[in-house]
Amino acid sequence: MAEPFHDNEAQERFELDVDGVIAFVTYRKSPGAITLVHTEVPSALGGRGIGSKLGRATLEAVRAQGRKLTVECDFIRNFMKKNPEYNDLLAEGADAQDEPAASYKASCFCGAVEVEVTGKPVFAGFCHCADCQAWSAAPVNAFSLWKSDSVRVTKGDGEIGTFNKTEHSYRKFCKTCGGHVMTDHPRMRLVDVYANLLKGYEHTPTLHVNYESKTLSVKDGLPKYRDLPSELGGSGEKLPD
Repeated sequence: MAEPFHDNEAQERFELDVDGVIAFVTYRKSPGAITLVHTEVPSALGGRGIGSKLGRATLEAVRAQGRKLTVECDFIRNFMKKNPEYNDLLAEGADAQDEPAASYKASCFCGAVEVEVTGKPVFAGFCHCADCQAWSAAPVNAFSLWKSDSVRVTKGDGEIGTFNKTEHSYRKFCKTCGGHVMTDHPRMRLVDVYANLLKGYEHTPTLHVNYESKTLSVKDGLPKYRDLPSELGGSGEKLPD
């Protein structure tokens, strides 16, 4: 029997339910268009071809909805390379082929520590949690979340200090100047390299998280999550703009 597949618009993702375990592709929709952002297949479903089933079902759903497609997700991009019959879904000027991966560098306040990120962030937005407010001494943190293997320290590895208030976030700073550099989120397998530190990087936010804790209201039309989207381990509940 085929696994149940549906478009969960409340959480902005296509879902494939395999015996109660959910594999999904997150997206952003606009009138007549859709961007596929990230694919997640839980390790419990590995080795069963679930990723291919999810990719095919997702692209068939895009076709059925009549939307023009843009692809940010590496998994979907690779799937389309192997299945070019879906290339007609692409918006004009969009490309499913691999593009040269861009790299951006960030440094601490004094320059003793430098890190480099490669590719595209998995998520980019603004965090309003109390911990980020206290850590940064600012009402909002502009975050860019990258896969761990897309981030590397290029200078001053021995100068990096680490503090973790919880097991969710390991905050990295320069021991010389105290300048903040990044936060490792091991449970999400993602690293937040602060967007305002990345030279040449254009921050393109798609959401606000932990908006329940806000000290500054932002009316920009982006989704406002009470805590986190479900794919990041949150409730997925949204609050008014």
